[in-house]
Parts: sequence; C-alpha cells; structure tokens
Amino acid sequence: MNQFDRLNNTYLVREDFISPLLGIIYLLVFFVLVFITYNFRSYTKTILFSNFSVRNLQHKDGSESNKNRKAGFWLTIFFLLVMSLLIHNLISSGVLFFNAMTQIEMLLISFGMVILFFAFKYLCKILLGKIFKKESLTILSLNRLAVKDKALGLLLFPLLLLYTFCLPLKETSIMLIFLFSSLYLVLKWINGFLIGIKHGNIPCFYSFLYICILEIIPFALILRLVSKSTLSI
Repeated sequence: MNQFDRLNNTYLVREDFISPLLGIIYLLVFFVLVFITYNFRSYTKTILFSNFSVRNLQHKDGSESNKNRKAGFWLTIFFLLVMSLLIHNLISSGVLFFNAMTQIEMLLISFGMVILFFAFKYLCKILLGKIFKKESLTILSLNRLAVKDKALGLLLFPLLLLYTFCLPLKETSIMLIFLFSSLYLVLKWINGFLIGIKHGNIPCFYSFLYICILEIIPFALILRLVSKSTLSI
C-alpha cells in the first residue's frame, strides 16, 4: 500500500511533453501561415522564387500594390514570430538564467528580444542612410534583404514544427535549421555587400565594414549567447 502511494505521488514528465501554451502558440502561427498563403498566394510564391531568380526579384520590386504591401506586412509578422519561437527553443534548452521562468515569460522575452534586435538594426540603417545621404540605397537594401527574411520564415517553420513535436527527428531538424540559417546569413551578407557596391558606388571596404557592424557582429553576439544551449541539445 505504501509503495502504491509513493507511485501516485511521483510525477514523471515525458521527454516529448510539450507545454499546452507552446502548442497554442504554434497553432496560432500556423493559422497566420494559412491566412497568408490563402489570401496572398501569388505574392508568397514571388517571395520564394525571388531568392533564386533576379527576374522574380525585379518583378517584385515593380509590383508593390496595396495588396502586396499587406502581404509583405503579414509575412514580416510571420518571420518575427518564427524567429521568436526559434530563440525560445534555443534559450529554453539550457540557458540557466531562463530555467526559473515560466513558459509565458520565456515566450515574451524571446519575442521582445527579436523585436528589439530587428528594430535596432532598422533604425541604424535608416540613420546611416540619412547621415550619408543614401536614403534611396537604404530603402533598396531594406526591401531586397527583407525578401530573404520572409523566405527564411517560410522555410524554417516546418522544421521548427519537427523539432518541437517530433522527438525522433529533433536532431535532424535542428541541423537543417542551422544549415538553412547559415546559408541565409551568408547570402544576405553577400547581397548587402553587392548592393552597396553596385547601386551605391560605395567602396568595398566601407561596404564590408557596414555588413560587419550591422550583420556579422550582432549575429556573433547572439550565437555566443545561445551556444551553450545549442551544444547541449
């Protein structure tokens, strides 16, 4: 009888247990994706193909209708949500500072970190464009690089679903996430570097310095922050 009571008082947490709150968040993000693909299917295809075809990218630049601007807004929201979930998965895996927090606190902090990071980068680029009187180049750079952001969100979300809800594919999915993310960052840095040279007549050194300050260094700091947790996955 005492042994039975001890078993009843012992709580076993399944290794593949997912918080209901996290499941609801993923479901809401999935509904956002369904909304985007249903209402802006053509624009979504253009965004994906623009990463592989210059013609599609030029077509996208020349077709910014009101509907496309709405589609771009929703895809940006989707990208930020996906990045927030990715950061949440990384920091909740082994960063001791976050272990004492509740699930909702970690989600809010992850979302806040992503919003502040991209808002800071955006404001820095706008400010530098005004200082050096390169506003048109700044807008072009923001639009071109945002295409890669939106496409990355669309590619990573299925992998995040596998990482979170499919334990046998957890390691494979995180490897694919880092592979796609690394490729995305390299292409984004190269694209930003070439935009500065071709469209702004900016010397190679200053274009490279710009990419280092606003792209590579922030990424290196974030990578260092989450490196312990990712190595422990």
